[in-house]
Amino acid sequence: MCVNYEKLHQNPHPMLPFSQNSRSCVNRFFMQKRQNLIVRLFLALISLSSAAGCAAITEKIAIERVQLKTAVELRRKLDEWTEQLHSHDPTIRSSAAVSLLGLNLLNAQEPLIRILKDTKEREDVKISVIRAFGFTRDDRATDVLISLLESDSAAIQDAVVETLGELKTTNSVLMMSEAMLDPQRPLNVKMLLAKALGNTNDRDAIEPLIGMLAADDPGLREIAKRSLEKITKLSSGNDPIWWNKWWELNKTKTREQWLEDLVVKQEEHEKQLESEIKQVKLEVAQKSIKLLEARPDTTDPKPLIEALKSDYPEVKIFAAKELVKLKDPSVIDVLIQAISDTSEEVRAEAIQALGEIGDERAVKPLVHALDDESLNVREKAAKSLGKLGKREAGDALISALSKNTDLSIVCALIEALGQIGDPRAVEPLLMFLTHKESQIREYTAAALGKLRDSRAVDALIAALNDEQERVRWYAADSLGKIGNPVCVDSLIKLLSDTSARVRESAVTALGQIGNVQAIESLIKALQDSDKRVAEQAAESLVSIKKMNFDSMDKVTTTFYASKDYKRAEYLLERQIAEYSNQPELQEKVSQAKIKLAKTLLALRDWQKALGLYEEIVKQFPNDDTIKPELIQCLKETKQYDRALEWCATWVKENPENKPWCWQSRLDIAKTLFAQERYEKVKSLIDDLKAEDPNLGGEPLKASFQELNNRSSESLVRPDKVSQKAEPEEMSNRQNTK
Repeated sequence: MCVNYEKLHQNPHPMLPFSQNSRSCVNRFFMQKRQNLIVRLFLALISLSSAAGCAAITEKIAIERVQLKTAVELRRKLDEWTEQLHSHDPTIRSSAAVSLLGLNLLNAQEPLIRILKDTKEREDVKISVIRAFGFTRDDRATDVLISLLESDSAAIQDAVVETLGELKTTNSVLMMSEAMLDPQRPLNVKMLLAKALGNTNDRDAIEPLIGMLAADDPGLREIAKRSLEKITKLSSGNDPIWWNKWWELNKTKTREQWLEDLVVKQEEHEKQLESEIKQVKLEVAQKSIKLLEARPDTTDPKPLIEALKSDYPEVKIFAAKELVKLKDPSVIDVLIQAISDTSEEVRAEAIQALGEIGDERAVKPLVHALDDESLNVREKAAKSLGKLGKREAGDALISALSKNTDLSIVCALIEALGQIGDPRAVEPLLMFLTHKESQIREYTAAALGKLRDSRAVDALIAALNDEQERVRWYAADSLGKIGNPVCVDSLIKLLSDTSARVRESAVTALGQIGNVQAIESLIKALQDSDKRVAEQAAESLVSIKKMNFDSMDKVTTTFYASKDYKRAEYLLERQIAEYSNQPELQEKVSQAKIKLAKTLLALRDWQKALGLYEEIVKQFPNDDTIKPELIQCLKETKQYDRALEWCATWVKENPENKPWCWQSRLDIAKTLFAQERYEKVKSLIDDLKAEDPNLGGEPLKASFQELNNRSSESLVRPDKVSQKAEPEEMSNRQNTK
């Protein structure tokens, strides 16, 4: 196509008339068109409001215009507006931000800049401040706004692009141009800057945008071309040669020559009209949502299904979220239809709803959504397919993995492949375990663990040496789930990792694998400086199923020594149950029973311990070390007669038992006295005197006699003895302690 550069030089907008009459006609045409459309939309809104029984109220931001007469008043207003920046009401936030900027003072701007730079600040607060700079066309924060283009939030990026386009100052255009031409800037930031420069309609942006037409990325070239067309009102493709020649012919012209008043006014009218229409539509959508919220039967899906056919994306999104709560299979078809909606937000919400409802009819539509033009929609589709867990989606997910490069989408696809459990995904996933992005390696390590396929073991062992902590811990976690003992040595080495979280994953994995080779290392891990690691090491030791008798004995001894009696009890019971039928181990099993009895005693499980002690005493009648413990169990279970019978037997069998047996008898007598069983006390002491007039010797004899005397007094004068007994009982309890 031949281009007449001479004509371009004469008139940079050959398609636009320049006569005054033509301009007036165009103005009148757009003015009439805007008025008619606004009238029709507001009539529709009034009709809807009447049907709902309420009136629409339009709120606008009110910028405070005050005359601050004193420094005190100024300080008060600054503090008030600064506090309002964090209001939950967007109108108040915006009004406060605009009011601060209106003061044109450095200390008034500082809280706004702090909010923009604070990475922990609320997103809605940041967006209000960003838009305030655009509303006031204040370019003092241009550098900070440019840096926010690297934010992970799409909403913040959109707000920044809109504001940068509204600044329209020489300084802001220059800073945006320099940032866009900076080779160190990320590609997506350059794209956003090119778009913002196009929104400025400033001639100073033309030359930098022409430079972007030679960029390697086709997406950046396309945005630069569209921005040039927006500024110049020309449509001549993205040929940098043509644009350079055109600029050489037109750059010396004044702004008034090449940016005609008619074009500016036309754009302003259109923008204003679009804004007013958008506001009216938003109000209609909000009214519709309120009607849906007030519906009589919230379990009836029909109103929500109809709402998904609305012309307003906000209404559709609300309906999709509400339908998820119902979990009604009848809504699946209408949600599937919503996947084809023109609104990206509606498609994304419908896809998420299908994943949460979990109906397999959604698999094929969700597979198609993996090719959606929107990155957000593709990511949601992958996540929803993962939630459904149907293997028929495996091929599509693997294919999508090779076609996508966006970090969030790749991670979502990898996670979904792990969730559906398709073994065909193992080989494709292994390639991503060495990806340059640590987040992708992390997701891959986790997904391979869900697949539980031994083909991944070698690669996961290698990943235990990854520089990133999260990759190492997910690799260890996945090796535990796979359960192949070949990785035990590598996991044992990981117990010395500097990260407590990694060590915790390693001890967990060793417990899942259950290899006796790891017992020694797990016992050492019980002393780890991190309590979570030590606790998990204990759990892993307990979970090892195939332990020989000696290994199990070592672990139980360790638990008992560290006063972890519950785990010691569990393992001792396992040990006795598993090896009781092996004749060659009967002596060791008996010793295990003694350990179990002592463990139950430490746990104060008197009844359970009692049964074991009675069995053990019969088996080892000459072992005097366990007899006092049996008596203690009998006393704690209040079986005093049986305890006295055993004491009588053991005193006769072995005189060496006499001291502790007589002390046990005295303890029982004191207990009976405390229970006010005075007759029983006197009867007991009389029987003991018949056995031994010395009542076990001094000082036990004196204690017995005192109890006997006090019991006699209690039977005669109970009140007096009771009062006298109180301080003595207190003294006895203290002595016992």
